[in-house]
Amino acid sequence: MTLNSEGLFPARFLGFGLFWAWLFLAVLSPSPLFGRPLGFGDVPFEMCELLVRVIVLIGAIAFARRFSTERGKRIQLLAALVCGTTATVLLLASEQTGIVFAASVLAAVAECSLFLLWMTFFGYMKLGETLALLVASYAMGAVICLATLFAGQTAMSATSAVLPAASCAAFVLSTRYHAASEASAEQQKEPENLRAYAQNSSAHLSFTRPLAKMTIGLALYSFAFSLYLGIAALGGNSFSKAYIVEPTSAVALAAITLLAFRFAQTTTPYALYRIVAPLFGVGFALLALHVQPLIAGLFVTLGYLTFEVLSYNDFCNIVKASDASLLKTIAFARLVNSLGMLVGWAAGFALSPHLQAADPSELLAVFALLVVLLTATLAFTDKDRVMMLSIADDRAVQESEESLPDRETAMATFAQRVNLSPRETEVLGYLLAGRTTSFAAEKLFVAESTVRAHVHNIYRKADVHSRMELLDEFERYRHEITSGQQEQGNREAGAPKHTGNTFV
Repeated sequence: MTLNSEGLFPARFLGFGLFWAWLFLAVLSPSPLFGRPLGFGDVPFEMCELLVRVIVLIGAIAFARRFSTERGKRIQLLAALVCGTTATVLLLASEQTGIVFAASVLAAVAECSLFLLWMTFFGYMKLGETLALLVASYAMGAVICLATLFAGQTAMSATSAVLPAASCAAFVLSTRYHAASEASAEQQKEPENLRAYAQNSSAHLSFTRPLAKMTIGLALYSFAFSLYLGIAALGGNSFSKAYIVEPTSAVALAAITLLAFRFAQTTTPYALYRIVAPLFGVGFALLALHVQPLIAGLFVTLGYLTFEVLSYNDFCNIVKASDASLLKTIAFARLVNSLGMLVGWAAGFALSPHLQAADPSELLAVFALLVVLLTATLAFTDKDRVMMLSIADDRAVQESEESLPDRETAMATFAQRVNLSPRETEVLGYLLAGRTTSFAAEKLFVAESTVRAHVHNIYRKADVHSRMELLDEFERYRHEITSGQQEQGNREAGAPKHTGNTFV
C-alpha cells in the first residue's frame, strides 16, 4: 500500500496531526493556553496526567482483546471525543486545583484513546511508511499549533476545544476509506490485513535482546526529557516561551527526516539513532552552562522526538515480524514512554525544594546529562541499532516477496512478452518448476526431443543460454511488474516512490 493510496495518507497524517496539535496547545506543560496549572498538592498538571495515563495504558494492555473489537474502537472514539473536549473546557473555565486534577484525568483518557486508535490503524503499514506518517503527523500538529499561536488567545481556545473532535472525525473518515479499499479486488490480494493484525490481541510480544535494549533506551530517554521539562518548570522567565520548543522541534525533525529519506541510503532511519545522544548532550550542556535555555531545549527535545518516533517505528516492525498484538505492543511502548516521563517529573518535583544550595536547573541538567551518557553507552548502543536494522532488513525482504505477483499470473504475461507459443508456455512452466525435459515430455505426451526443441526456442526468445539465466530473467520480470504497478499508483496519487526502507 502506498502512502497516498485511496486518499488514506492525507486523512491519516492530518487526523493524527490534529491530535498532536491538541497536545501541544492544551496538555503539555508549559502550555501556551494555561501555562503551568497545578493540581492537588501543587502537583503539575502534566505529572497528574502522566500518572492517570499509566493506569489507563495498563488497563488497555489487560483488556486488549475487548479494545480491539469494533465496539471497543467506538468506545475509544467516544471517550476521546467527550473527555478531550471536556478537559479543555474545564481548563479554560478555571484553574482551581480540583478542576485541574479532573481535567488531567480526562485528558489522559482522551490522549490514550486517540493515540492507540491512530497507531493501531496505520502501525502495520509497509516498512518505512509508519515512520513517515509519524514524522509527518508530528509536523502537521506543530504547524497547526504555531499558526494558532499567532492567531491569538481566542483562536487558541476555540481551536484546542475542537481538535479532539476533529481528530475523531478524521479517524472515522480514514477507516471508511480503508473499509472501501478492502472491498476492492486489489486490496483483497494484499497479504497483510491491517484489521486482522490490530485485532490479534491474544498474541504476545517476545522479548528479544534488541527489543529489551530499545525498551530500556526509550524509558531512559523519556526520563531525561522529562527532567528538561522539570527544568523548564523551575526556570521562571527564562523559560516563559518554552511551549514553542516542542512544536519547533517537530518541524525540525520532519526537515531532517525528509533530507535523510531524499539523499541518503536505505539504512538512513537507523542512522538517525546516532544523532540522539549528541543532541541530548549539547542541549543539557547548554542548560548546565546557562546558555540560551530555549535553544538548549530545542536540542534536547529534538533528540527525544527522534528517538521516540524511531522506537515506535521499530516496535511496529517487530510486530510485523512476529505477528504479535499490535494494540498490546503500542500500548506497552506508550506505557514505557509515559513511565519514564512520570519518574522524571517526580524526581524534578521532589528534588526542587531540597536544592537550595545551588541552582536546581543546573544540577538537574548535569544529572540528565549523566543519564544520557549511560543510555548511549550501556542501554542502547550502536550495536543495538544494527540489530534493529537487521530486523527491518528481514522484514523488507519478506515484504518484497509478498508484493510480487503469483507465479502463474507472471508466467502467463512473461510468455506473452517473449512471444512464446501455447506449447512453449507449457514447457516454460515445467522449466520454472525445476522439472526435467523427460518429465515434461511424459506429462505433455510428446517426444523428449520435441521438448528440447521447445526449450531451445524459449531460451532464444528470452535471450538466455541456460535454465539458471531463465529463472533469473523471470524473477527480474516479476519485480518489474511490481515496480511498474507501484510507480503507476504513485503517479496517479502524487505520492513519492517507495523503495524498501526509504523514499526516492
